[in-house]
Amino acid sequence: MSKLNNPKKILLAEFIGFAIINLFLWADEIYDLPHHLLGAEATPVNSLESLFETIIIILLGLVVMAVTATLARRLQRADTEKARLFGVISHDLRSPFTNLIGNAELLRKNFTTLSDEERRALSSGIFEAADKAHDLLENLLHWSQLQLEKSVPPPQSCDFHALVERCIDHVGLAATLKQVIITNGVPAGSFVSIDETAVRSVVRNLLSNAVKYSRPGGVIEVTAKGRGGKLRVSVADRGVGMSRKELKGLFHMGTRLSKPGTAGEVGSGLGLLLSHELVRRGGGKLKVRSESGKGSTFSFVLPKARGPKPVAKAPVPSEEAPQGDSQD
Repeated sequence: MSKLNNPKKILLAEFIGFAIINLFLWADEIYDLPHHLLGAEATPVNSLESLFETIIIILLGLVVMAVTATLARRLQRADTEKARLFGVISHDLRSPFTNLIGNAELLRKNFTTLSDEERRALSSGIFEAADKAHDLLENLLHWSQLQLEKSVPPPQSCDFHALVERCIDHVGLAATLKQVIITNGVPAGSFVSIDETAVRSVVRNLLSNAVKYSRPGGVIEVTAKGRGGKLRVSVADRGVGMSRKELKGLFHMGTRLSKPGTAGEVGSGLGLLLSHELVRRGGGKLKVRSESGKGSTFSFVLPKARGPKPVAKAPVPSEEAPQGDSQD
């Protein structure tokens, strides 16, 4: 982050500037500088007027400093996000591509001498690396799009049970490798009014995070409970959980989750940041409950929607015997 974008230094510079203005004001009032320096007509000291002017300058200074602090924080956040994204691109995106190229090269050079089991292992490694790179690229593109777009797409009715099933299938390989079971506890026929692309990204990232920090043989539960016109969705795991310190900096762009997964998985933490931002853009809040060693539960609320209307069946015409023409 550039030193010029440090809010404290900017505010300190403004404070010094306003202090110098006040000092000059009182020096002018006490020593009558125009009279001594320019030969102007002498004026009597008016402390009450100077005090009033000082108060006005202080109030204006506080307003200016408050506005400056807000703009400086935004600039600092943008700088932090830019540095974080460059870090993700330079480090986290390089790792899966290194594995992808390495496994592909081994398979290409030694294809005829490798056993079927070794080929399957290398092919599996290639797929995992490509899948990880694809997920990271998708998150990066989605995050960049969020920074450029201010409008939220209009919500549409979606079968949430089916959406969760697709997300579970997406992380199925990683869960299978760790023997983690994912259950879909969303009642069938649960329809919600959402931006389907955004919510699918949220659920997929929460499931990926849960798999990453679940112990081998663990269980992840996706549940949804209706209350009024809302549906509270929860993604719960029984993994390693988080400490209070980790929870405090979980959704801050400047904080990087360095703790590896239970199988040594590494990641950028961008998926959780993206999920938090997507839920916030939709008018909600991504909440988390976690305890170190006991797992984590992420939850958010979605508005319910009516399911599709059943298609009315066309009436089946009754079969009647044909009537012949009457003859006299």
